[in-house]
Amino acid sequence: MSKYITRVKVWFYSEGASPSVVMTKLLDLGFKPIRGAYDFVYEHGNNDIAEEDIGGAIIEIANALHHTLAGFKVLYTLDTHETSEIPDLIPLEDIDEELESTRRELAELEKEE
Repeated sequence: MSKYITRVKVWFYSEGASPSVVMTKLLDLGFKPIRGAYDFVYEHGNNDIAEEDIGGAIIEIANALHHTLAGFKVLYTLDTHETSEIPDLIPLEDIDEELESTRRELAELEKEE
């Protein structure tokens, strides 16, 4: 994982774009879905990004997000930190794998009964 990440929380509006459309747009920008208080995370590509350069990187991704979601009638917040400051970052792929494993275990237990 990169040194800095930007997390995004999205609020949907029933008269706006559907969650699946918004999610597709965020995935196209390089965001990944996560579990927790935030919905998506963007990993800034350079592990050695200097503290003085992170501001430009944040503006760049914020502008791209703003442009991409314009007209979709959604609200969002951005939150950028060093990766080490956020120890509980759990990608949805990991959660999906764990859930599938649990489902298989339950199916096996049901077969035994």
